[in-house]
Amino acid sequence: MHRSWAEYRYTTKRVDDPSEGWAAIELHRAKNGSAATNRVARVIFWDAQGQFFIEAFGEEIPLSIAEELIAEAKTEIRTK
Repeated sequence: MHRSWAEYRYTTKRVDDPSEGWAAIELHRAKNGSAATNRVARVIFWDAQGQFFIEAFGEEIPLSIAEELIAEAKTEIRTK
């Protein structure tokens, strides 16, 4: 995802830890014009649980951005 909403720019990054059995899509946010980003949420798939979870890190996230993050995770992370 590379999307602007209000004064923020949202991007995503895939992260994996096969040794711990998870993969995730992280959501990062930056003020428009700033290079510094903060991780604000992630959708993670745990192999042991066989399902997705969403984690927010103390930030409010527009629902449309959260829905897009969830859709991206479901598309990008292979599940068994």
